[in-house]
Amino acid sequence: MNNEEWGVTERGFHRPTYVELLNAIEYKARELFGDRANLTVRSPLGLFLRVFAWILNILFSLMEDVYNSRFVDTAVGTSLYNLGKAIGLSLLPAQKATGYVTFTGTAGTVIPSGFLVKTVAGLQYAVMTEGRIESSGTVTLPVQAVDTGSDYNASAGTVTEIVNPLDGVASCSNSAAVDGGRGRETDEEFRDRYYQSVDYAGGVNADAISGELLQNVEAIYSVICYENDTDETNDLGLPPHSIEVVAYGGLDEEVAAAIYRRKAAGIQTYGGKTIAVLSASGQSIDINFSRPTTVPVYLKITNLQTNSNFPYNGNDLIKEALINYIGGDTWGGLTIGQDVLYMAIPGVILGVSGVVDFDLLISKDGVDYSQNNIEIGTREKAITDGEKVSIEA
Repeated sequence: MNNEEWGVTERGFHRPTYVELLNAIEYKARELFGDRANLTVRSPLGLFLRVFAWILNILFSLMEDVYNSRFVDTAVGTSLYNLGKAIGLSLLPAQKATGYVTFTGTAGTVIPSGFLVKTVAGLQYAVMTEGRIESSGTVTLPVQAVDTGSDYNASAGTVTEIVNPLDGVASCSNSAAVDGGRGRETDEEFRDRYYQSVDYAGGVNADAISGELLQNVEAIYSVICYENDTDETNDLGLPPHSIEVVAYGGLDEEVAAAIYRRKAAGIQTYGGKTIAVLSASGQSIDINFSRPTTVPVYLKITNLQTNSNFPYNGNDLIKEALINYIGGDTWGGLTIGQDVLYMAIPGVILGVSGVVDFDLLISKDGVDYSQNNIEIGTREKAITDGEKVSIEA
């Protein structure tokens, strides 16, 4: 290859190999010292040229890294995060799982902020805001895990124990999952959020609202914002000149506050949930939004054939890849309203090293399996987990 094609070219950055560099340097050395110059690996000149080629190879590698750091698709680490800052996007740190717990007890009993509850396995959660048991004998309060990480994601009905008993509080339980716990955001997750948030900065449109939620609300998995700018109710049931945010994850109060910060004045919000938000002037404003109905996805893999590259935990890696693709108690996955396409799933499975062949069937009820796509409604979200994926050799 001509050395004029090294470095920044019309096709991007091309880094020469060590062999290409050495050949070019030896060619130049023969021009200077003649064809009979001793350039073997044992000669002083030959050794010098090889060291020089090695140093140049390192420099070209560094130049390639600098070049790639300018683009979201190729930048990594701090360089990638700096690109996100240009649109107001920052790296998400490790997050604590959040959710709601219902307490049962004597009416009027005050449950303080920081009151601890736990699962049978000992995972602890703290009440985030003080509350008082109502005349019905119950009160539902937001809770947050005492530490970060996905280990604190708890299924519905599992947060049932009180750490420090309190007079007037008899029991507790979570009717819905406590989720959103995760480790620090990975580069790939950051890229996904970057592209979803690219219209965020300075905007008040549907994309800007979605970007606000994705950036500033903890434990948001997926968001979609529907808009009706006509004078009539549209096919989705949205009233004239309204928006409907469908958000998967995050606390209700934080979701509502983020919508209020970004929605245009005079545009009404629509949805199945109503949360009051206080404006800067102290006015209480009702913000409506929706939660998606989750559609479980079951996958049955049979006749799995593998080669020697298949790792000992290969089945677990297959399940993890499918959960990351479809969605579950992790960041990412298919977006709200996105169908589960049967033909897209085999590629996910084949992405695990050592997988050669298999048969695949999918289902949304765990009973009737087929090779058909699973249609997801506009206010639905496909999810799966390890228990919904069966693998047989």
